[in-house]
Amino acid sequence: MKKILALIVLFVIIVSSCFYFFVRQPKNIFDEIYLETAKNYLGYYNFNELKNVTVKNRKLYDSNMNETDKYESIITYDDSSLGSDAKNLELRFNFEGSSKGVNIWFERYANSGELINFVIHYEFKKEVLVKKIMIYENRVETYIEDEAQVKSYLEQYGITAKDLDSYFDEIVNQKVLKDWCTVYDSKYSPSNYGDVKIETQWENW
Repeated sequence: MKKILALIVLFVIIVSSCFYFFVRQPKNIFDEIYLETAKNYLGYYNFNELKNVTVKNRKLYDSNMNETDKYESIITYDDSSLGSDAKNLELRFNFEGSSKGVNIWFERYANSGELINFVIHYEFKKEVLVKKIMIYENRVETYIEDEAQVKSYLEQYGITAKDLDSYFDEIVNQKVLKDWCTVYDSKYSPSNYGDVKIETQWENW
């Protein structure tokens, strides 16, 4: 009887270990980036190998502004590495709470001279990549976030959904993800994300 119980316990441990191992395996390139960063960000890790980036960890504070032992990791690209039409590319990693994931921000000059702000969030738990934009209007120094107003603005200046796709591709695929694949032996690529759901705000504009 004891042998049977011992075998059952051993079987449960093996199955549990296999299940945990399977669950923790990256399902896509954004999973890969998040998990590797979460594992190593307090030491030397992949993004430190890139030129033209600044890597730092920022301590987090609770709602009463008390210091915690938690951090967010921030990767900032030098503008000089982005070309003349883009700037302020930043990745922020959130390792705590329900919003675990990666935020990617960058700004792209439109032909109107205004800045299109790309706000991209990869939600780790749901394996969803959400792509949104807002406009920074220089004349009034404010952001346009309302979707109808953003769409109207783009139409006014002849900026199409295809243009937005190309801006996204230029920075996220051809810069961030290509860089990742140079410093990590990735199973994925800029043209093969893996298993991820993508929600694009401008998809049907």
